[in-house]
Amino acid sequence: MPMSKEKSPVERFQSFSDAYMPRIDDFIREYFGDRSAASELPEISEMYAYLAEYCSREGKRVRPLVMLLAYFGYGGDRNSVDVIKIAAVLEMMHSFLLIQDDIIDRSDLRRGGKALHLICGERYGGGSHNPEIGSHLALILADVLFSVAVGIIARADIQPGAKDRFMKIFADTYEITSWGQALDILNSASRTMSSPGETAVRIATMKTAYYTVLYPMLMGHALVGGDPDVEEGLIGEFSLPLGLSFQIRDDILGIFGKEEATGKPSDSDILEGKRTLLVDGALERLEGTGLDRFIALFTKKDKTSDDIDAIRAIIHDSGSLDAARRRHGELIDRSRNGLARLNIDGDCRAVLGGLVDLIAKI
Repeated sequence: MPMSKEKSPVERFQSFSDAYMPRIDDFIREYFGDRSAASELPEISEMYAYLAEYCSREGKRVRPLVMLLAYFGYGGDRNSVDVIKIAAVLEMMHSFLLIQDDIIDRSDLRRGGKALHLICGERYGGGSHNPEIGSHLALILADVLFSVAVGIIARADIQPGAKDRFMKIFADTYEITSWGQALDILNSASRTMSSPGETAVRIATMKTAYYTVLYPMLMGHALVGGDPDVEEGLIGEFSLPLGLSFQIRDDILGIFGKEEATGKPSDSDILEGKRTLLVDGALERLEGTGLDRFIALFTKKDKTSDDIDAIRAIIHDSGSLDAARRRHGELIDRSRNGLARLNIDGDCRAVLGGLVDLIAKI
């Protein structure tokens, strides 16, 4: 009998995802389904159903999966139902932020369906003189998500000390992510642009690196009751480079990727005037009239398709794209080195290595 081929790290990550994503999604659907069925008011029952559909749409579930890998890797109970519930909370909180993002960015689509504010506007707008009823209700539903998330954590069967530390990390996660979002807003659709400094790196670190990898890893470690003095520094050495490389990859694909592959338009970041590492890289490299032209085009309120093509070409020709790719590769190498030093179970280390391999691909 031929020997079966050993799974690659990417295949192991996919197998882990296939095993745990359905459990996360099932809890979300069941939780809101129960809430919907128990509500005495038809409007609230209906809106719980909207939350169930929105939160369980197809997605990568990176943050809950990373938290579970840290929890299992540091010795957590692989049969814990309550930890699955907390993983589902992270996905609910991700939906909470996506609802806000779609309103801020005026996005129509999210994960293959209509943005929640559009759903609410179409459902309830006909009976109201309020033209913003959809956005108003979606913001309230985001508040509901936040509230039920805290309630699920409070009722979870986790050791009090571990839960207390988890809650501190949980609070830090969404405060710092919110400040990153604020900086992103302040530096998007700008009328003028100045020397980049570390603007894009700071935004990417606060919005993505902390939120996507570092804090979920710390949460999983906290739930086990791990000693922060022993491992938190090592978690940071693995997580922060990986999170920043995740954002650089997203920025590159957001300008130079193919819509059919990425699932989003490749001109949206340019149209929104997003301050990314690619933009800052171009600002650092351009001089004189070339710099003036780039700034004039990028800060233009209503960009034409020719403007977008010109901006894309300038970023490419300035060397910013190549520099971003090099930085991405360097960060991936740092993350791999950090992963090797983590004091986690070998199986979970291999699965996390699969995540690194996925983020390494551009």
